[in-house]
Parts: sequence; C-alpha cells; structure tokens
Amino acid sequence: MRYLILIFRDYSYPYLDRVLADVKTAGTDLIPFLIPSDEEKAMQALATMDREQAYILTDCSEGAALARQNDVGYIYCDINGNAEPDSGSQCIIQGFDEINADFILKMYQRFKHLPWTILSTDRLILREMTVEDVDRLYEIYDGEGITDHTEPLYEDRQQEIEYTKDYIKNMYEFCGYGLWLVVEKEGGRVVGRAGITGREGYDEAELGYVIEKDRQRRGYALEACRAVIGYARDVLEMKGLNCFVRPGNEASVKLCKLLGFEHLEDTELSGAGMIRFHLSLKGSPDTIGF
Repeated sequence: MRYLILIFRDYSYPYLDRVLADVKTAGTDLIPFLIPSDEEKAMQALATMDREQAYILTDCSEGAALARQNDVGYIYCDINGNAEPDSGSQCIIQGFDEINADFILKMYQRFKHLPWTILSTDRLILREMTVEDVDRLYEIYDGEGITDHTEPLYEDRQQEIEYTKDYIKNMYEFCGYGLWLVVEKEGGRVVGRAGITGREGYDEAELGYVIEKDRQRRGYALEACRAVIGYARDVLEMKGLNCFVRPGNEASVKLCKLLGFEHLEDTELSGAGMIRFHLSLKGSPDTIGF
C-alpha cells in the first residue's frame, strides 16, 4: 500500500491524528480530501493514480461510493451509526482509538488477497500461505519421513489447490488463524508450516507444525512453535492448546516437553492412536516453556 486516501467530512475525531501519524511513519503517503468541497478533486485523483497501491479511509457515503466505483478497498468510520447495511465496505469501525497503520495495511492486504505476515523470530517469518505456495509444499511433504507422522497433501494437485483456496477464506479470513508458512529470513526459503488449527470434538485449538527434512535439527520447530504459542496467548487470548502426537514420534514428544506441554491422555483420532499433550496458557510466559 503506497497511498492512503482520506475522504472525510470531519477531521476532528479523537485519535485520528495519532493514526495518521502512524501511517505516515510507516511510509505511506496520505492524500486528504474534504467532502463536499473536494469531491471532484478526489474523483480526479482516483482516476489518475495507481489504484492497485491505494486504499481509502472515509467517514461518509461519498467516500464509500468513490471506493466502490474505482474498485478500491476502504474502511468506513461510522461514528454516528449511520452506515448503510449494504454499503459493501470491507470494514466498519466506530472510532480510531484501537486502529493503527498495521491494522489499515492488513485490511488493504485482505482486499488484495495478499498474505499477512503473522510473526517474526530471530531466524524465521511466519506468514499466510497462498495458492502459489502449493508446489513448494509438495516438495516439503515429499521429503523422506515427513508423512510418517503427519497427514499428507492430496494426491490430486488441483484438489489441494481448491482446498488451499477454501482454507485461506475460511481459516485466515474468517477464523483469524491457521497453519502458516515458516520462511527463513535469510534467503526467503519456505521450510515448513506451523500454526493453530481446530480439531472436531475438542473445545481448545491445536498446535501443529512440519519442517522439511533438510532443515530439521536446527531448532526451527522450537523457534516457530514458541512464537505461535505466544500469539495464541497474547493476540488470540486462548486459554490452552492441545498437541496430538503419533506414537513413535519421539522428536515431537521431546518438542512438546520443551514447550511446556504435559501428557494428558492416549486417545484415538480417525482410527489412529494418538498421544494428547496439553498446554495451559493462563500462566506467565515463564511457566509455559519460554
């Protein structure tokens, strides 16, 4: 996002100055217009600029209409509760006290179907996957021993692509979490997946991970999973996580213990035996393997 276009009737809202200063600090150009006097200028600007790099923040129906006419995503600030139910806005807020540059950037990325960067550690980045990542996932899952302890991808590549599209929509965009790609900061190589998934029959979510064969024994799984646990606790405000490990997967048993998980029970999932580990997230970081 290069431009944030401001189409407002009133610029005196509390916290708005703080939000705009944060956006400017992040390197985005601010282009302000005052409605109704600047409506024609706003139309001209949208007609001539690179709209692929633009996003709109507005408090009025005129701004919303201009966004829709030019296929630009927008956030509608509905201070007085007058937003039209069919306005088509991507996001409606009631004030500026809880938004910042990162929030606006993420809304722009959602509109453009761009993956979010979720976490950053010393050596790794965890980001959402895209359909373009499917080929790389097949390379990882084809590695020796990878599917001994985790579910394989679909044999039919097109079926995996359709599954990925649905996963992005239903998990990332609707639930706000999922399995994310693990990417090396140095070189940008995708080396696996780690994140949070649901499990039918269990109230609490599940920690999951896979690291490609050539990148194992480097501490990547521990580094990524620690970051995921912190995100589950601090951002998603989850109270606990499960981790299901197949018998014989001693590396994952060891990892669970390093992360502070406790053996809860031996169980069965989809006809296969599993060891269920559990981690309470109610305590301080020092008590949960950090």
